[in-house]
Amino acid sequence: MKKVAIAINLSKDKNKELALIVEKKLYEYFDNVEIIMLNSYDIINYKFKELLDLIIVLGGDGTILSVARGINGKLDVPILGINIGNLGFLSSIEFSDIDKAFKKLKDGNYSSEKRMLLTCNLPLEKKINESLALNDIVIARGSLSRMIKFEIFIDGKRYYNFKGDGLIIATPTGSTAYSFSAGGPFVYPTVDAITLTPICAHTTGVQPIVLNSNSNIQVKIVNNNEEFNIIFDGQKTVTHNEEAIINIKKAKEYAKIILFDDYDYFKVLRAKIINNWKDCEGD
Repeated sequence: MKKVAIAINLSKDKNKELALIVEKKLYEYFDNVEIIMLNSYDIINYKFKELLDLIIVLGGDGTILSVARGINGKLDVPILGINIGNLGFLSSIEFSDIDKAFKKLKDGNYSSEKRMLLTCNLPLEKKINESLALNDIVIARGSLSRMIKFEIFIDGKRYYNFKGDGLIIATPTGSTAYSFSAGGPFVYPTVDAITLTPICAHTTGVQPIVLNSNSNIQVKIVNNNEEFNIIFDGQKTVTHNEEAIINIKKAKEYAKIILFDDYDYFKVLRAKIINNWKDCEGD
């Protein structure tokens, strides 16, 4: 490792005390390493003048989501998530394991796993033509609005129409987030698929569906000029009050997440999502 960035969630590490510990550990394990400190939520505005070998994200799942969106299109670099948040499902390690993790990193006992991103034809920022999401893109009614009528087309063919509070379009990474809470299936992170999960559908028989990741998803919103939101990873929102056609598909870019050789997806799933790992034999 020659050049490493540490992206800090300052709401969780206000005085950078944990970040300074990570910095010190990096100097201990890697000779002549160059380190830059960044505010994780300002990373989208950062002008990178150098290539990086690694971005260490110090925060929780939301911080990783923010950084993954912020660097894409600028850097092709893996993310090592160190959890100092609540859930930490996307994190590579807990903060208490940094010595163990940095030794594995130095010895090469890790892999960089590609995670699908979604892209949408509605921009988050005026300067960005397409918007990215690592977990999901959610289309939902406004707080005081009535149900939305959705007309959904897959690769130009009508799938179904339904009325409801919203629709979640999720990646495999995001299948354990809002989609799961709304009744969607778990999808293994490396499976090439996209899930559609309705939110509070008022139409009989509407169920979640798993699609090939190469599908082009077109969602027509019929809302009688009432407010609705398009939400990216639960963090960025575009608000509309007119009928719209929203096109969503797999992005060309990928996020890269560092995983160590002893990583067990199912153990993490049981411990942090299903919450019954203590009852499982062999753990």
